[in-house]
Amino acid sequence: MRYDIRDRLEAPGAEVVCEVNAPAPAGTGAEFKGNVQGQVALRNARGEIIARGVLRAVAILECGRCLRPHEYPIELEFCEDCSLTQIDEPVAYLAELEDDEPVPIPILDHRTVDLSELVRQLLVLHLPSHSVCSPDCRGLCPQCGADLNVTQCDCPSDEVDPRLAPLRDLLR
Repeated sequence: MRYDIRDRLEAPGAEVVCEVNAPAPAGTGAEFKGNVQGQVALRNARGEIIARGVLRAVAILECGRCLRPHEYPIELEFCEDCSLTQIDEPVAYLAELEDDEPVPIPILDHRTVDLSELVRQLLVLHLPSHSVCSPDCRGLCPQCGADLNVTQCDCPSDEVDPRLAPLRDLLR
């Protein structure tokens, strides 16, 4: 996701539109099906770069109930503050430690604009913390581990967690 457009972005008011069609950057914590696609418009607003756009991707996530992989489509619109500072320089992130103001995302990799870190952060923020393959997923049997979406198990279902046994007595 590198673009040789730094010279076109340095003037105040300059705007460049970048088409994105590349694999998801490493470090998202998920596997993706196909490429991340979309469009990012970068505009120089007096030294600060405003990134606006739309991204689409399909994540392959593990269901939190039955543990089967499933597709999770992501489509997001964004508007983020960026800066023409080097991605690998620790100084680019120093202001974040000094106060609570968010630091613009650095997007410069030597002489090219690299949108990988911006895209990585956006994808991470839009991945669910708990995903299920379908709302009616029945999950796994807690005793034998059978996938209850595929088969019925013969495990007794009247066993109650000993910590919850006093609650059962309230229902009688």
